[in-house]
Amino acid sequence: MVAGVLATVAAVILVLVISLATAGRSSAHGCIYATIPGVVGAQEVYQCGADARATCASAETAGAFSTDSAQTIALECRKAGLPVGR
Repeated sequence: MVAGVLATVAAVILVLVISLATAGRSSAHGCIYATIPGVVGAQEVYQCGADARATCASAETAGAFSTDSAQTIALECRKAGLPVGR
């Protein structure tokens, strides 16, 4: 009985450690990651380098993104240390 409880607790702790240690993508170090509304559901944007800089430069350009999406992209660009709208 006690061994079963200890095994269950150990398994739960292992799952928590793995889930916290393997975090998903995030915006940092010149890479942007955002989930924005798409035509059919959500659209993930994950870009690095020149692609990320170009997206950040066009984030506030009229027609490039919807207002909410542009705000999300701009926020993620700033997190990644990339200039927005230049």
